[in-house]
Amino acid sequence: MKARLFASISLGLAAAAIAVMPTAANAQTAATDYNYIGAGVGAGGLGGSNIGLSVNSKLSVADQVSVRPGVITNFDFDSEGTIISVPVTYDLAPITDDGRLLPYVGGGVSVVTGGNTSVGPMATAGVDYRLNDNFVLNSGVNVSFTGNTRVNGTLGVGYTF
Repeated sequence: MKARLFASISLGLAAAAIAVMPTAANAQTAATDYNYIGAGVGAGGLGGSNIGLSVNSKLSVADQVSVRPGVITNFDFDSEGTIISVPVTYDLAPITDDGRLLPYVGGGVSVVTGGNTSVGPMATAGVDYRLNDNFVLNSGVNVSFTGNTRVNGTLGVGYTF
């Protein structure tokens, strides 16, 4: 129940951020070409536990295109609850005047480990909020289409470089 609520809140934040995006071309007030590595909380689709550790990152590879590899595991750190994701995302223009709230959408590959390890496509959406030049808050929702569809969300903080 908590995992679904967490994932729903993350999905709602991502959807709200995308919904209020300006439709006209505006001068971009903040660059989307920052990189980060971070940690936080992951929820949903983690085997016996619905709450776990999330390690996430963002590596800019082209103008407004990034790779966002991440791992979510339950706090037991066993093989039954680990999801590895490697999505490629399109980094949308900032949606706030100060350029700090940056949404993204994308897709990629997801690996769900355990007794029945499976690999399949995934979709992702989320937002980064630039706290300052060194730190970013991030929230995202991932949907893994690996046999049993799994939905999970992440909420974390990252160090930019």
